[in-house]
Amino acid sequence: MANLLAMTESPLGWPAGALEPLGRTVPLADQAYQSIREAIATGRIRPGERLTERGLAMLLGVSPTPVREALRRLAQEGLVERPTPRTLTVVEHSAEELVELQYAEIMLRATLARIAAAKATQPDIARLSGIVKELEAAAESDPGTVLDIAARFDQAVNDIAGNPAITALYQTARVFGRDRRLRSVELMQTSRRDLGARHLQAHRALVEALQAHDQNRAERVVRDHLGSTLALLLSDLGER
Repeated sequence: MANLLAMTESPLGWPAGALEPLGRTVPLADQAYQSIREAIATGRIRPGERLTERGLAMLLGVSPTPVREALRRLAQEGLVERPTPRTLTVVEHSAEELVELQYAEIMLRATLARIAAAKATQPDIARLSGIVKELEAAAESDPGTVLDIAARFDQAVNDIAGNPAITALYQTARVFGRDRRLRSVELMQTSRRDLGARHLQAHRALVEALQAHDQNRAERVVRDHLGSTLALLLSDLGER
């Protein structure tokens, strides 16, 4: 089914493969939400694009019901809007709004690091240290592998913080999807190797801050680390 859809023209006129059919291991509404949100964040579904429940359902290989729920969540987040009762489109964020949303993500993730620093146990530190070693070993590997390991580190910090409400808020504020984050890893492996080295050091520094229960340092490390990533992403987008 996935190969068939990848080879056929999208019913909405988008590039082939803009969305892939969903599996059945996770609730379909959650999968539809994540898939559509990622496509918006990476630009595969462009700002101003007109959306239909039926067209999205065809691409994802599901009924319109989970798509309807996904679009409701995306509308609450301000990513899609209804200019008219019968029309649904992707919101066009200005460059200033993109920076503001990313700044919100940075501050929320820094807050989670601060909370984690107050709660971290020795088993938590051992888990994080192990992931950092994996990250160091994979520094020159496929960007997808590097990104996946970094995501596990971030999730481990979120688990330690144990605050689902703040975690959900920061995930809502995310505007750069996987494709653009992969691009940042590629840049840090090639033209910005200095920044790649600094990011590895930031992961080590955060583990040290959590081990020392130094909340101020943990918050500062994450804020500075993500701020440099934002600058790299925005710079690359400007050049392209």
